[in-house]
Amino acid sequence: MVAENGQDKAACYHQLDRCCLLVSEVFGNPNWEDWTNSDFVRLSHTLFRQTGVQISPNTLKRIFGKIRTGSRYYPQKATRDALAKYSGYTDWEHFVEASPQAESIPDQTIEVPDQPIVAVSVAVSPHPIGPSPQKRSGTWRWLAGLAVIALFIGGMATYRHFLTKPATTGAVQLICKNPIGENPHSANFQIRGLAGVADDPVPYVIEFGDGRRKPIEAEVSTALYNHYYEKPGRYFAVLKQGTLRLDTATIYLPTKGWVATAHMPHDTTRVYPIDVPGLFVGGRRSVGPLAAARAGVDTNRTFFIGFTNTQVTDIDADNFELTTQVVTSPDRAGVRCSQVGVTIYGESSQHTVDIIKPGCVYWAEMQFSDQHKSGSRDDVRFLGADLRRGGTLTLRVVDQRVQLFINGRRVHETSYKMPLKRIYGVTVEFAGVGAVNSFSLKDLKTGKPFDGNF
Repeated sequence: MVAENGQDKAACYHQLDRCCLLVSEVFGNPNWEDWTNSDFVRLSHTLFRQTGVQISPNTLKRIFGKIRTGSRYYPQKATRDALAKYSGYTDWEHFVEASPQAESIPDQTIEVPDQPIVAVSVAVSPHPIGPSPQKRSGTWRWLAGLAVIALFIGGMATYRHFLTKPATTGAVQLICKNPIGENPHSANFQIRGLAGVADDPVPYVIEFGDGRRKPIEAEVSTALYNHYYEKPGRYFAVLKQGTLRLDTATIYLPTKGWVATAHMPHDTTRVYPIDVPGLFVGGRRSVGPLAAARAGVDTNRTFFIGFTNTQVTDIDADNFELTTQVVTSPDRAGVRCSQVGVTIYGESSQHTVDIIKPGCVYWAEMQFSDQHKSGSRDDVRFLGADLRRGGTLTLRVVDQRVQLFINGRRVHETSYKMPLKRIYGVTVEFAGVGAVNSFSLKDLKTGKPFDGNF
């Protein structure tokens, strides 16, 4: 087998293995030898969302070597393009060109001169016989040859190490030129401190904080990147090289009171603002399917409705209590797990927790600042609760120590290290239609309430 650029079979598989490693790192679980079927299912969905290419879980298993065949499987061009794009490259050719090629080190033969045979008469000398000067000289030559090889290999490793370091010209910065805007918002990003990435084998990428990402092209020192934020909230865009975080920029979209926004995961339009006069504070506690349909949502498919109130507050994000009474969606077309998610936006990160039907905890996510748990890899059964008939959620944070309560019962306790400082707003999001019957957020030290409680 010969690849498009003339690589032989071994080189093709070498590049494929390297791409699999990058994919697993971006996916967040680099030990793919331990992946189960659910991991490949989740990766298949993720690849489709981010690249538009559908790769079945079984095909992914063959690519990653989990399904053994008579000969090593090599995927078609469109599949390789999708894997490379997910890893941060434009396509497979860009990935191959940017990847360091496997260099062959020429065999080096160390010649040791033949040594004369020295005949020793045991009867002549009463003293112990030591090694001859000629043999000692040959041993030193042999050791010197090994030292030369070790220095050569060490030099190559050092060279490759510095070759793959970021091509920086000082502190690398990701700057948002308009970090605060209305909803929706077109944000302008500029990267400073990179000399260029044309010859760098490790790709650069911007992760915009809303699930989307963009690879960085060559000559980025003055490049401008634009991104469209569709929903209100607080986002943390990250500039990365491979898995290394270089810098973060914050984008903030405040609201005027409570607003409702629907979105569909697999729709080209994706986001649908819903106009609801008097939402929550005026007595309206939910958005029904008819109102969602009038806004353009296909209610026969999977959709989510989020209720957001983003504002700068004086409430300490590391010392607060949030209590809300919610009713999750009944079973309907596109809604199977009836989950509700609560997000508290902080200055440098966020708290978010999903409560979902017990049989669906695989899809649950939880984050408290720098602490993350995912149902796909962690035991989060405590997040399983059926709230279709209503229930109460309480989140209490005291000096960065978190307690989560469901219907008055403490189900989880943890702590985090990176403080969030102040609260910049909240979002309560339902799969399908749901209701928020009450909402209370207050600072535990000052007692200051959130302007939006009801």
